[in-house]
Amino acid sequence: MSYWLRLIDPAGLAFTATTTLAWMLGGWLLVRSLFRSLPGARLVSGFSTGWIIDLLLVNLLARWLGLTGASAVSALLVLGGGLAAAGKSLGRKETWADWKEWSQPVVALLLILLFTMAQRGVSIFDDYLHLPLVSSMAAGDIPPHFYLKPDEWFAYHYGLQVWAAMLVRTGGFTPWSAWDVSKGVAIALTLVNAWLWVRHRTSSRTAAWLGALLIVFGGGARWLLLLLPAPVLNWISPAITLINTGADTSQTLIQALEGPWIMEGGGPIAFPFAFHSGFFVPVFFVLGSTGALPFLTVILMISLKPQQPGSIVCALLLGLIAASLALSAEHLFVFWWLGTLLAVVLSWWVHRRLRKVLPRSYWVAVLAALGVSALLAAFQGGFITETLRGLAGRWLGIEAWVQATNNAYSFSLRWPPAVYSAHLGLLSLGNPRHWLVLLAEMGPAIFLAPLVTGWAWSLLKRERWLEAGLGLCALGCMLFPLFFQYGVDRSITRLSGTALWIWLVLAFPLLWKYSRSARSIQRKLCGVGYFVTLFGGAILFAVQLISMPSPQAAYFLDTLDTSLSSRYWNQLETDAQVLDPIPYRAVTVFGRETRAHQTIYEPLPEWEGLIREPRVERVAAAGYQYVYMDAAWWDSLSVELRQSFSQGCVREVDRRVQSNGKDFRVLYDVGNCR
Repeated sequence: MSYWLRLIDPAGLAFTATTTLAWMLGGWLLVRSLFRSLPGARLVSGFSTGWIIDLLLVNLLARWLGLTGASAVSALLVLGGGLAAAGKSLGRKETWADWKEWSQPVVALLLILLFTMAQRGVSIFDDYLHLPLVSSMAAGDIPPHFYLKPDEWFAYHYGLQVWAAMLVRTGGFTPWSAWDVSKGVAIALTLVNAWLWVRHRTSSRTAAWLGALLIVFGGGARWLLLLLPAPVLNWISPAITLINTGADTSQTLIQALEGPWIMEGGGPIAFPFAFHSGFFVPVFFVLGSTGALPFLTVILMISLKPQQPGSIVCALLLGLIAASLALSAEHLFVFWWLGTLLAVVLSWWVHRRLRKVLPRSYWVAVLAALGVSALLAAFQGGFITETLRGLAGRWLGIEAWVQATNNAYSFSLRWPPAVYSAHLGLLSLGNPRHWLVLLAEMGPAIFLAPLVTGWAWSLLKRERWLEAGLGLCALGCMLFPLFFQYGVDRSITRLSGTALWIWLVLAFPLLWKYSRSARSIQRKLCGVGYFVTLFGGAILFAVQLISMPSPQAAYFLDTLDTSLSSRYWNQLETDAQVLDPIPYRAVTVFGRETRAHQTIYEPLPEWEGLIREPRVERVAAAGYQYVYMDAAWWDSLSVELRQSFSQGCVREVDRRVQSNGKDFRVLYDVGNCR
């Protein structure tokens, strides 16, 4: 029970279930009443729409109502909006006919269970960032401050963490189980909505299954390098400089391809390095960042077609959905927004040349959607909001606003052009030894770029601006990292990976229709490309499934931490800070932010000094009321420093010891030692 729930609260679980049912019902009514979709597709797409709108509203309302109040009001707003949209049609039998299609929600629920169970066995990528963020947000900090420097706002994409925080606060979940459940929900809904979208575009259930699997499990094909002749691989390997976890894995590319991927938080069997990618990661494996939420949002945006073209109400709803993208994947939002605006401008030019007149409501609707999403992106919180706050602070001379950008790095020119891989470093377009590696990292999806870009151009004449904008967005996402680098360059790999995924999504229905009339050799080439794109993801998922019976909260947490969290989460004083040599551990366990870092990756010198010499008087004078001691830290201290914790001003709040006696956790209250 310590993994799933920190406490058993029937009232809280009932509240969570009630609000969930409210936004599910409201989302379904909105989709059924305002958008065109196939019979049987409205339930899942409606539930997904309600979920995303609820997340957005909770984030907006929590700053005034608190998380619990915002959850209730947001669910009522979504339900009320759905009832208003349905109007008198609620009394008709055909309105409720959608509920006969119960199989898709059941499949979605089973997939949620599958992906959640698969998530709980691993704790890789950025759990050191997400779990303390979920914990501090659940304790009431929305929009969040930087949990390791509480006097600064946090420039980060925290969309999915909003719902995880709700599960912690209202349902009694632990931060780690709430995060795993949230990721599982996002992946499962992405898969089912991808199935519905492909079925709608192709009118084929077979295509729907194949397309959905490709959209969720497709990725890079680094494993193709294993098929190269040894002399070719020996020629390529010295030109590759492994970085990040690639450098932890091995010193050379050849050795890395032959062995396991070395990282913290993996399951009982290590992931093979050869089947991963430095930027095109399968949707189910996007365990860091905001999981699959951005992918789900994109699929909904291209799936929801207004029943009445030019409808302002539909435009406002699409604007809300797009604004959630700004909260979960600001890079994708910016390029989609610019791509859609460019599509509108180009479409206006094309229609003018063709002397074709469109109703003004069409233009007004799409511009309204762009305007609403941009306005919310500027003020709702997250990376875009804090970046704009920092810029405004520089213009207005407000230093407190400028501090918001400490965790947002800047861009600079990259020359010569190159593509950055999170494991293999810079892959230069001017280096022939990088070409095969670059193609393998991207996989066959790179060859879909001309097809999708040409198709996006053709949509300009048909007023399908959101999809055309998405096609132009992919092109921009691929070109931008070639010429610009980011302060933390591994983060820019999201752009390249996003471009490849978009090409995969938009190209599959086109290729399916083309394959019907294509020659045998062309169909076989498509089949080979499908297999190559899917194979790496299938291997990674198989390995991940093996970890299901072995849950772990996080690689930096053990049973001592989880037991203390069940007792003390959100129970310390509201402004209390906890000194911990692993600072994000204390934030996760207790839900209290603490002053420890200048940026995510840069500790404060004064904090490092306290960790080296945690004399209780110094700790208290620095503003820390509690010390979270473990065996490793205690053993590193001198006898004199240990004795300082025996003073009368120190209160031992709780002590937990492992059954074998080798490790322990002690929570000391040193607030009276000032």
